[in-house]
Amino acid sequence: MNQLTHLLTYALILSSLSCNKKQETDEIPNADSVKIIKPQQEKITTNLMDKNLIKKIDSKQEIRNDGDYNQMTLFEVKEDISLEQIKSYCSSVKPNYNNGYFQILVFFKKPNSARFPDNPLTALHNDEKDSKNIKAVYTINNINGYSKLDYYENNSFESLAQSIEIQ
Repeated sequence: MNQLTHLLTYALILSSLSCNKKQETDEIPNADSVKIIKPQQEKITTNLMDKNLIKKIDSKQEIRNDGDYNQMTLFEVKEDISLEQIKSYCSSVKPNYNNGYFQILVFFKKPNSARFPDNPLTALHNDEKDSKNIKAVYTINNINGYSKLDYYENNSFESLAQSIEIQ
């Protein structure tokens, strides 16, 4: 009988420890201070940045007449970056661009060619020189939920856009 009591006590302790351990991993201590990103997407984003496939250059805000703003952020990407890599990056950073009206992320192949357009940010780049260095453009409209990536096999001047909605 004494052995049975010890065995049951041991089983309860093990069960209790395994339940407590699971609870710690599932628990979010304070949702206000936690930035929720899917671990797989965070790993992909980190890998792309670590491998220097994507590098942030600059960001510019343009105040709108309604008091809101549009923002454009310029990035440098390796010329051979794939559609899947840019798509994964955009999906993972989308929560970081949830302010303002429009958020426009422009991915340039050469850092010295990355510049903001002379016209309003939402009109994008219409200069041939700029277009020949743009690999992708990701546009987010935070008011209506529109979120689309335009990826160009070569560049936005010579290639048709492969458009993908980002959830």
